[in-house]
Amino acid sequence: MDDEGVFRALADDSRRLLLDRLFERDGQTLGELEAALTTMTRFGVMKHLRVLEAAGLVATRRVGREKHHYLNPVPIRRIHDRWLDKYRIRAADALIDLKSFMEAPTMVPQLDAVTEAPPAHVFTVYIRTSADRLWKAITDSEFTRHYYYRSTVESDWQAGSPYRYLMDGEEQIVGQVLEADPRRKLVQTFDARWDQDVAPDGATRLAWEIEEAGPGMCKLTVVHDGFPSRNATYESVGGGMPYILSGLKTLLETGTPIHDPDTHVAA
Repeated sequence: MDDEGVFRALADDSRRLLLDRLFERDGQTLGELEAALTTMTRFGVMKHLRVLEAAGLVATRRVGREKHHYLNPVPIRRIHDRWLDKYRIRAADALIDLKSFMEAPTMVPQLDAVTEAPPAHVFTVYIRTSADRLWKAITDSEFTRHYYYRSTVESDWQAGSPYRYLMDGEEQIVGQVLEADPRRKLVQTFDARWDQDVAPDGATRLAWEIEEAGPGMCKLTVVHDGFPSRNATYESVGGGMPYILSGLKTLLETGTPIHDPDTHVAA
């Protein structure tokens, strides 16, 4: 979805309200989101959710028999990277609002009689690239150091093998490969080590799912779950993964990292 489509989706008050509700508590079902629009029919809420999904602003995931909806901030990050970071000027008020909406800490409201879905992040992004190249970009330091906070990654990417991300020789993330299906799916445990806030948190689960979405196009879905609560790792991933995926998309589509324009990656 291009920037124009994202802006069109955000232009409606009801759709912004739905995003606000997901920002407050991610992973809600249709029934829970209906409570945000009490004057609207169930069909009307579904229609708005479909527009948000088409714009890439909402991702969905089935948990048992229920369909849960997740705020996907990657398109907003893309707008930020394109307009704010590129030109280094104050953008229109709407873009400033989007930046604040995306980067503000996640809030957990007190909601009585509501059963929350287990904490999880679900992100989606469409990238003009092949499944082979996308898999390599996820698993090869030649790419990760240009979009993953300058980190290199070490593993043989076989099920049961360890892996680790390093920055300047220091471990940032360690874990084990749970499932590896090249060009299709990579599942890992995820143990954050980058600062003292996340270090005490236990390991979680991270899955990269690659689907071909037409000639020369891939859909990448990243699911990060297994959090026991909205802990420091959960909060950090919520802000960091949109930056990573935005950088990954730019790198693969242009060969140039967002924040290092003098560096190029071979096609």
